[in-house]
Amino acid sequence: MTISALRALLDEELPDVPRHPAPQIPHTARNPHTARKRKRMNQQPAVPGPRPAQDTTPSYDDPPLSTGALLAWAIAHSTKGIARKGVQARELLAELRTLRADAERIAQADAEEKRLLEALAAVRARKEQLRPRRKTTAPGTATATQAAVRAWARSKGLPVAERGSIPASVVEAWKAAQGGAR
Repeated sequence: MTISALRALLDEELPDVPRHPAPQIPHTARNPHTARKRKRMNQQPAVPGPRPAQDTTPSYDDPPLSTGALLAWAIAHSTKGIARKGVQARELLAELRTLRADAERIAQADAEEKRLLEALAAVRARKEQLRPRRKTTAPGTATATQAAVRAWARSKGLPVAERGSIPASVVEAWKAAQGGAR
């Protein structure tokens, strides 16, 4: 399959896909050796006799065939190589269609995931607003208060540990001694 035939297939099947513009190369400029050879073959023979057959290679100016018509021509061709390439092209196009459909499904799933994540973030924000706020003390206040309670308890001869929680009875006695202000 030639590049131009493959390009025609792709252009017909996927017309909306942007492609890099390929330079248009004249038919005879592909290979300078074959161009010279073709030129010699098309010259008039020196000896009278039958004329050489005209070059039937399609030019770039020919209108492109539809993909279906080109595949049908290739698959039905008597040359095994052309028929094989037609079958390969049909299989490749089927695979490309499958890959494109899969890519579209993945893009849809990504969009849905993004939408759901945004909705989840909004729900979490609402939930956080509705959650009751905890009363917190200023940093270091609890430690300073605990130190004061421990010092007061030791001065009164009450048993209290160096670390850990202070018994509720000691805290209540401290609050009462402070005049219930705290």
